[in-house]
Amino acid sequence: MTVAVQSMVPDYVWTANNALVFTPTGMPLAAYPLIPKLLGNQEPGGRVVAVQDVIASWVGMSRSQVTRGLQHLGFAQMVWKEGNGVYRLSPLIAGFRTPAEQLAAIGEMDDDDRFDHPHFQERYEHRVAEYEKERLEKAVRRQRPTEPIDLASRRKR
Repeated sequence: MTVAVQSMVPDYVWTANNALVFTPTGMPLAAYPLIPKLLGNQEPGGRVVAVQDVIASWVGMSRSQVTRGLQHLGFAQMVWKEGNGVYRLSPLIAGFRTPAEQLAAIGEMDDDDRFDHPHFQERYEHRVAEYEKERLEKAVRRQRPTEPIDLASRRKR
């Protein structure tokens, strides 16, 4: 009796088993359950197509918690938003079809996008501080009193 052997090539090479090791300290708790769900719902190369409402249903959180978690994963350079409902996992944690594909993607990364950098925590904190500063500036601009409009000068004669 002869047994035929069929070649089995996996769709992914899962290299993200240590993704939580790289998370910076001080991230909101909402960010942590997002990582495994995004890893488990990715296409080869780390692309995840899902709107925030769908992601919220995956993890059992509110949309606002998911927004904040994704935002902080972005500050940590672990997830990038490519468009509405499209996210990209960093090649350092994403699943690829072959190790060669992953190494090529990692080799193309900019040094500022890497979260295995020695100053990773400082970069994360700087990005968060810049965001908070910008948010406060916008709030101050919204609170500024507007000058009254001179309606008499705008009337047609």
